[in-house]
Amino acid sequence: MITYIVLAGVAVFGVGLYFKSSGQKSYKDVTIKDLKELMKDKNTVLIDVRTPKEMKEGVIGKPLKIELGTTMQEKLKPLKKDKKYILYCRSGRRSILASRMMTNMGFKDVNNLHGGYNAWVSEK
Repeated sequence: MITYIVLAGVAVFGVGLYFKSSGQKSYKDVTIKDLKELMKDKNTVLIDVRTPKEMKEGVIGKPLKIELGTTMQEKLKPLKKDKKYILYCRSGRRSILASRMMTNMGFKDVNNLHGGYNAWVSEK
């Protein structure tokens, strides 16, 4: 168990090192209200970046399931850069890292769900 936690921490740290550290946000934060509106658009793609164990608790809509980690960039490459993406995790921290990664890869319309899945569950 400790090995898994250490490996997960190293993976997240490594992914964090990938990002350019500019002072500006290259993605937008969205609220649950915004999310509900954006989900009506067929051009919107949800991406859940939580672990498979966390995803078993439930998901929002029909997301792509791409866990934040060392293989995430490879899994994002085939996605179309002209779509609107909304990323979420449990609380919103990992999805911020994933949102930065996507914008650094050239995705133009990247959104982070503020508060993540926890905020979604709280709204219900």
